[in-house]
Amino acid sequence: MSSAEQLTNILMIVLMIMIFILMVLAVVLLLVRFKSKQKEENGKIKDTNKQISSDAKKIAKEYTKESIFKFMEFDKIEDNMIIQKKGNRYLMVVECQGVNYDLMSEAEKVSVEEGFLQFLNTLRHPIQIYVQTRTVNLNSSLEGYKRRLQEIEMDLEKKKSAYLKKLQSGGYPKEELEKEFYEVTKQTNLYEYGKDIIANTERMSLNKNVLSKKYYIIIPYYPEDLGNGAFDKEEIKNLAFSELYTKSQSIIRTLAGCEVARKNYDIR
Repeated sequence: MSSAEQLTNILMIVLMIMIFILMVLAVVLLLVRFKSKQKEENGKIKDTNKQISSDAKKIAKEYTKESIFKFMEFDKIEDNMIIQKKGNRYLMVVECQGVNYDLMSEAEKVSVEEGFLQFLNTLRHPIQIYVQTRTVNLNSSLEGYKRRLQEIEMDLEKKKSAYLKKLQSGGYPKEELEKEFYEVTKQTNLYEYGKDIIANTERMSLNKNVLSKKYYIIIPYYPEDLGNGAFDKEEIKNLAFSELYTKSQSIIRTLAGCEVARKNYDIR
């Protein structure tokens, strides 16, 4: 082998060694960069978790029992009374049924108007009329209607089967068969009526503007009206209840003159 060939072989070996070293260095560099990037991501995740934990603690600290009572603006509900401002104000609420004024005749409208005027004229203390409007959720009503309809359908099938057996046997008098047929017809009509109710209710549930209104009369009482008498808290509470209950009953009786009744005969 000539000296030129030997030199070429040596250079090739050196070149291969250098290429191998470069490849090793590149792999090491990639590993270092990968580990550095992973550390950065872990640090970001830890910072995010710390921030979430800090926000959760902050929210838990903000929504304390005290802040909720401040938002609701009352101390407690006791003896059908709402107690506010550490016992410096008591409220009793009467929930009333609405009157469909637009469907009344002229004579009925006049009667309601005169009754309401009488109610206003007899007031000797301040009140607040509060109307609450809510969107109606018909899903629960639909579920109840469907369960009831299934029961009616099962009862109808039983009555049909019993009627057909009696009719086919030929051993029953005409009067009894007619009675059975009447019961089957009545149950069939009830079933069809139930299906119509469900269909109408489902159509109504598609309308997002179905609203329900509730009407309340709020009656306040202030212990400061008692003057400078020496009363303890329990005595003040009993006097407030007696006064508010008397006023509520008077309002209920007066409202009856314009056909407005308290809801479920309950004072809240």
